Amino acid sequence: MARPQADADARRHALLAAAERVLKANRGRRLVMSDVAAEAGMSQSYAYRFFADKNALIAAMAENWFDDVSQAVRALVCGPGPVGSRLEDFVLVQMRMKCATHDADPVLFAAYLDLASGHGDIAMTHVHEMERVLTALMAERFPDRDAAAAARVFNDATRMFRDPYVIARMRPLITEDRARAVVATVLAGLESGQST
Repeated sequence: MARPQADADARRHALLAAAERVLKANRGRRLVMSDVAAEAGMSQSYAYRFFADKNALIAAMAENWFDDVSQAVRALVCGPGPVGSRLEDFVLVQMRMKCATHDADPVLFAAYLDLASGHGDIAMTHVHEMERVLTALMAERFPDRDAAAAARVFNDATRMFRDPYVIARMRPLITEDRARAVVATVLAGLESGQST
């Protein structure tokens, strides 16, 4: 009984892998179902059994791209250790994962960014999720402050270390030492402005 689902999952995975190869080959400029199906070795009509349309395929690709980062960052909210360390990790975990993805294949990384530029809603879902995690951490760290406002300050100050567009353009400047210094400075500033 489990075999049909396993086969379906394998075919979905094959289509996603094929889509990634097509995306890389076209540097993010063209992604059509017929090309993806051909790359996966199946008919276009068969591919539509697994993804209703190109937008569904792109959404699944984006979900795969963001999923590991989202899981790692969500774990910070419930994770052990001082909240200051978890706030630093909020930046470092995202930075490390996105930099590693970039460094492993800069062409594919850029292709994903080109694709995302036409589907901002998908990226914004991830951005909003990260904002919710950050706000929860800020509420824990600064219980007497407006957590959303503190999160906005922290988010704005550390964005360059987490934004994939900035990472792609300024990769040599995206370092742990710089990120740690910015995080420490922002947290010190928020601490000094905390009401007692």
